[in-house]
Amino acid sequence: MTYLTADDRTTGPQGDFDLTSAPPPAPGDPHAIPSLTPRERQVLTLLGHAADNRQISRRLGIAERTVKAHLTNLMTKIKVTGRTEAALFAYAHHRRLADRL
Repeated sequence: MTYLTADDRTTGPQGDFDLTSAPPPAPGDPHAIPSLTPRERQVLTLLGHAADNRQISRRLGIAERTVKAHLTNLMTKIKVTGRTEAALFAYAHHRRLADRL
């Protein structure tokens, strides 16, 4: 059985760390937000709320194929490689995206 000392509980197995440090940076390029069209921002915002393509298409009144096209275009613009990274980007930058809607 292993017992932790007070030093082990505060530093952990990885050594010293700061509990107040900032979260890791989100993927993508936030400087690209102004280059997104209003519709791309809407799609990205809904993606950040965990909506799938069908939900996005119904909410915006567009075809699923159009949603896919918007996703492809916006992911290129914000420099992310997948849907999960785009959702993380939307979550991290939701205020900047909403300000431009």
